[in-house]
Amino acid sequence: MSKAESIPSEAFQRMVEKAAWLIMDGRIVRISDVLYYVIGRRSRHMVRLENSRLTCSCFGFKERGICSHVIAVSTLLKMKEGADMIDKLIDDRVKKELKRLYRGEAIR
Repeated sequence: MSKAESIPSEAFQRMVEKAAWLIMDGRIVRISDVLYYVIGRRSRHMVRLENSRLTCSCFGFKERGICSHVIAVSTLLKMKEGADMIDKLIDDRVKKELKRLYRGEAIR
């Protein structure tokens, strides 16, 4: 069992809630494709993407292998991937509909 898997569910829930707050309050700054600056209430941390894995400069990450900062950045990255995918699907659909309109086909 990894360190992250041994975290009590209440502690993990607090991490998720803090991660949601970090996202909603705009406290994550993208420095580059692999580096993020996370501004907490009392501290600042760097989250880095290394070999497809997120790491954080905070003590909690060093102790547990997971932290609210990594959860927040990971969530933002997944949201961006999802948004990009949705944008592409919508773009493809609009192009298809415009072609149908141009050909005079009825839209259902």
